[in-house]
Amino acid sequence: TRDVAMWVESGTDIDLIIKVIKDSAGALLYRTTLFDEFSKDSKTSYAFRLVFQSFEKTLTDEEVQIYMDNVYKSVANQGWEVR
Repeated sequence: TRDVAMWVESGTDIDLIIKVIKDSAGALLYRTTLFDEFSKDSKTSYAFRLVFQSFEKTLTDEEVQIYMDNVYKSVANQGWEVR
């Protein structure tokens, strides 16, 4: 389980954010849950809990970190700020 929080422009479609996360997190992403949201000025912060799972083995921190690095890069490529 890992969490990621980011600042986006207010009005950004939440479905787009979830799609970017899912597309970049890889096949072992089992569940994505929005657990926090707040707005300040012209930005909104969203926090997601990501659950990675393999039915074949226990995942190591190093393996999951590779997927999370992909998520961070994809978020940054959208112009969103990981916090």
